[in-house]
Order: sequence, then structure tokens, then C-alpha cells
Amino acid sequence: MKYRLSIQEKLKDLRIERNLKLEELADATGLSRSALGSYETNEDKDISHTAIITLAEYYKVSCDYLLGFSENRDHRDSEIADLHLDDKTIEILRSGNLNNRLLCEMIKHKDFWKLLSDTEIYIDSLATMQIRNLNDYVATMRTKIQMRNQVSDTEHYIKTLRASEIEEDDYFSRLIGEDITAIAKDLKEIHKKDKETSDDHSPLSEALDIIEEFEQASGALKKTLVVLGRQLDMNIPKMDPCDLQAFTNLIEKYSNIYKRQIAGRGKSKR
Repeated sequence: MKYRLSIQEKLKDLRIERNLKLEELADATGLSRSALGSYETNEDKDISHTAIITLAEYYKVSCDYLLGFSENRDHRDSEIADLHLDDKTIEILRSGNLNNRLLCEMIKHKDFWKLLSDTEIYIDSLATMQIRNLNDYVATMRTKIQMRNQVSDTEHYIKTLRASEIEEDDYFSRLIGEDITAIAKDLKEIHKKDKETSDDHSPLSEALDIIEEFEQASGALKKTLVVLGRQLDMNIPKMDPCDLQAFTNLIEKYSNIYKRQIAGRGKSKR
């Protein structure tokens, strides 16, 4: 995932959070719908300072936030001392070596408090005494049963009691691992459509799509159209018939791919 949101992503998020359509935003701000749409999708689109100010005022965020100089919408002038961070932590957060956006999303996750709480209990040994007492009780009961009934250590019931004793490190390792895994899975689901996140449409799957279309196309010219259409990101089936005919004529006259297909077909017939 990205370290920071682009201005396009921020503008789209702000609008969607308010359940606004582009038309409604245009009416509210006086900016045109087409301009607002391009601000959210076109990374090469220049946004005027007037539009930046208008949108910042409407969304009640700072211009610095929209322009990427700050990631804070509300806490624009917070004192670092209010965060109770030590110097080393501040240095790490400012270094750019961490994905601070990911860190923020983890902290905001509804179960982050559980991860932090379980970790704090383990580090401070807050459950050590209770676990030790529980283990001592189980061990005492196991010993009493063995002595009273002359039961050996190999008996299933005794082995079950021994297995029920808790290893503190193992217990909290599983508990904390489950906490962080649940958070990571939720964040993965949220970001599965991000451009930077791997998705099911890999280069391999794209290549397989081309091969499948290539095999289904009949004739050298259609196969050549499939290849070129993919390479040029052209929607061949939706082309205007006149444009398609002109494109076909060019392929027949100049395409080496098409000529190789024709030559190969001729050889196969011999």
C-alpha cells in the first residue's frame, strides 16, 4: 500500500465519506462536474489554487492536507509533546523508513486495543501469577488422583491433566499472533483493489487471456487483431466498422505479424 494518499485519492475519499455524487458536489461548490471528476481521476490534471481553496473550505480540511504537505485533516497545529512520544520514536516516524500510513490504519483498527492490551499483559507479566496458580492447582489435583488411585503417568486421564497446564510464552504467542493476523487480514481486504497491491490480474493471467483469445480467433487477420488490440489497449469489437476496415487494411499491408501468420499457414498446407 502507498505511504501517502495522492490528492486525487484524498478528494475522492472525502466525497465518498459524505455520500456525495459529483453533481451534488458541483452544485455545492460551484465547480463543474467534469472538472471535479478529473480532479479525482487524472493525475496529470492541474488543479487551480482557487479549486484547492474551495474544496478545502467545503470539506473543512487544510490546503496543506490536500496538497500533501500534511496528513492531518483536523489536528493541524498539535504539539508533539501532546503525543507523549520519545525522541527516538519521533526520529523513526520522521525518517520515512516506515509506512506511517499503514501504522495509522493499524492503530485505528477496531481491535488494535486488544493487540496492545494482550501485548501489555504479556510484557508486564500481569497474568503470570494467575497462570502459575492454575498450573499448580492442576498439578496438585493430578498428584492426588495418582496417589489415591495408584494411577500411572501413562494413563490417558493423567496425560490429559498434564497437557492442560499452560505455557505462558506459547499461550501469548498464539494470542498476540491471532490479534495481529486478524488486523492484517482486514486491512488486506480493504486494500485489495489498490493499484500498488497485487491482485488476481497478474501479467501471467493477462498473457493467458491473450493466448485464449488468440486460439479462439479464426484466421490470421483476426489473430493479428487480437495481439495488436491487446498491445495497444484497443477495444476491437467496439470499433466503428469503417475504422475497423481501415485498420484491417493497414494490417494486411504493413503488419509483419500478419505476414508471418500467412507464411506459416502456407507452410502447414505443404
